[in-house]
Amino acid sequence: MKGPAFMKKKTLFGPVALSLLLVGCFVEVRKVSDAGPELARARAEIQELARTPGRAKSVQVLVYDPSDGELVRVSVPLWLARKAAGEADFDLGEELGEKLEGRLRGIRLSELEKVGRGALVEVEDEDGTQVLVWLR
Repeated sequence: MKGPAFMKKKTLFGPVALSLLLVGCFVEVRKVSDAGPELARARAEIQELARTPGRAKSVQVLVYDPSDGELVRVSVPLWLARKAAGEADFDLGEELGEKLEGRLRGIRLSELEKVGRGALVEVEDEDGTQVLVWLR
């Protein structure tokens, strides 16, 4: 017969499993009056990553929307992206809307990993919205 100790372990399994799944995934949304310095830092990082060969370990996304001053930074480990995508087509084009204009449609995540570290997409819209996607 299973006692209270078993039930306690079973109850803790869900939150522990969820926290392990989210380890390394980072989402930050903040208001900024000028995204220029943050975008410049990201571009400098992208250039440095492109100069140093190595396997990519995460997908980085930085989006600035000047209409509301929101700067969104997302970092997802590739192992988590693989789990989420199930090795299906990794269609960032749909996820980020028309801003990416289909640049990554139909590309498999396994193909992106082979490319290595550096820039994947940089888009600046007429309204000032800016999107950077890179592998780190």
